[in-house]
Amino acid sequence: MPRTSPVFVLAVSCAACSASSPNPFCTADFNNDQTLNFFDVSAFVETYLNQDSNADLNGDGDLDFFDISAFLTQFLVGCPDLTDTDGDRIPDFAETNDGRYIDLGRVGTDPLNPDTDNDGIDDGDELLGTLGGLDLPALGADPLRRDIFVECDWFAGDFDGFIANYRPTPEVIAPIVDAFANAPVSNPYGAEPGISIHFDYGQGGPFTGGNQLPGAPLSIIFDFEFNIVKENHFDQNRRGYFHYAMFAHRYNDINNTSSGVAELPGNDFMVTLSDYGTPQIMTNTIMHELGHNLGLRHGGDENRNWKPNYNSVMNYRYQFAGVDNDMDALGDGLPDYSLGVSIILDENALREQAGIDGVTPIDWDDDGTIDPGAYMANINCRFLIDECGGDAVGCWDDECNLLSDHNDWNAILWSRLETNVDRDPEPEIVECATPSWVLD
Repeated sequence: MPRTSPVFVLAVSCAACSASSPNPFCTADFNNDQTLNFFDVSAFVETYLNQDSNADLNGDGDLDFFDISAFLTQFLVGCPDLTDTDGDRIPDFAETNDGRYIDLGRVGTDPLNPDTDNDGIDDGDELLGTLGGLDLPALGADPLRRDIFVECDWFAGDFDGFIANYRPTPEVIAPIVDAFANAPVSNPYGAEPGISIHFDYGQGGPFTGGNQLPGAPLSIIFDFEFNIVKENHFDQNRRGYFHYAMFAHRYNDINNTSSGVAELPGNDFMVTLSDYGTPQIMTNTIMHELGHNLGLRHGGDENRNWKPNYNSVMNYRYQFAGVDNDMDALGDGLPDYSLGVSIILDENALREQAGIDGVTPIDWDDDGTIDPGAYMANINCRFLIDECGGDAVGCWDDECNLLSDHNDWNAILWSRLETNVDRDPEPEIVECATPSWVLD
């Protein structure tokens, strides 16, 4: 009887695999024990006689002589060397390190890096599914392109006389998917840049994890009550792979009008638009709260808010209004994170001719002219500017500072998500207060 070469243990599992399914890299190893012997023959025969599709080794949809031939051919030849240097459950021989997926014998990943695309999810999980039975390949995972997964659970019903359904719609999700797909974030082997973000809001197919939550609470305490709901409605095998987003009426208090709350960095966030949500506002708020999970603050790498030159939905100035596409410091609708290309603005020597890109003038004091000289003004405000050291009504602060942009896309944290509800140390919780003008 043929013998396989000495190998490291390769515990291969995919969502569709069972105890009687072949090793994907050696079909004759039918019981996945790294050894070819009578038990593999017995397991294959039993699976074949039970008309189990796992015995369809040639993948033609039929169980016939050709499947028996495929098994016997592999059994007689023996398994290839299944050494797995980086421990990602993909043997070295299949990790061709060229960025080209052909088949399971030539997958294109790096044999010395368990996470070739550096998105926090191991190559084996993205190619084969997880050991916990999460079918990441069916959900769109790709070990050669960065992926983010988000489960959306929502409340709907009568919120003390206010009828609402907070489930996100395809109209809400599509602009976020586009924004991430077009992100200037590199992928390995010079592949097209961008991030594949996958939202499960119960839309069918493999996306059935998102679900309507029971009841219609006026408020959910974050993260105490949040974690209780999450424990009951978020599958264990998604922990460590999915962000968990809850869409509710309000959080922490029935009078709280904040648009959301999130861990920074972390796994969890809430979108709480109560009675002022529109598809655009929900789209941008989802991306805003997810940004906190990814390590971004309201000023990018700082908490200073309302900066005209920080062109990101993380900025209250552009959260609901969308980012500024024509450099007039006014939002134009679409969601995006900042590229960090705006010039530094010195509020102690503000120059209208330079605007926020160094080229496009902005009439900061709204006097109808572009002033040729520099002047002092506090401009990280909602609408009107204020004097330095003034009462700063509607402004983030009452000081004049240097206002800087931030490259959000380059700063995303790709570390593996936490699997436990209780974390040590506790993550920072960022509450996103709603501007009063939205409610007026």
